Amino acid sequence: MTLIQERLEDLSVYYFISDLFSGTPSIKIVDGFPESILTVPTISIDARRLDSTNFEMGNKKRLLTRSWYIDVFAQNKSQRDDIGYTILHALEDCIPVYDYNSGFPPAIVTQLGCLEVDTLRMDIVRIMPQFVDKLYYRSSISLTAYFNMF
Repeated sequence: MTLIQERLEDLSVYYFISDLFSGTPSIKIVDGFPESILTVPTISIDARRLDSTNFEMGNKKRLLTRSWYIDVFAQNKSQRDDIGYTILHALEDCIPVYDYNSGFPPAIVTQLGCLEVDTLRMDIVRIMPQFVDKLYYRSSISLTAYFNMF
């Protein structure tokens, strides 16, 4: 089965974040919101929204803008902030989009283009002190990007 463009973009965001923390094996990266027992620290990546707007008058081409949530679950405030700031700084550049249709990891790495980050935001999820042990320290990073073929 051939993966469609949007799924290739989702996988590229996931592997971009995974590669960013590849030197820190204690950080678990999950595709989608964590559904099993949460191991802290964890970073979850989930697609949020896809917007389509007219791009050229008289043409059926549309500009697709994608959004993702990157949730950080940490043991303390410092860990949450370190992970969050690392992600924010890494997302200042574009996210390469690769063709994963040849397998995982791809035998031949083919870059299709990149996701140009348009907006980037980090929100701290405030947890009342009496619930921190159960809910952990959290932040949510949201990014909006559009695909650029170069």
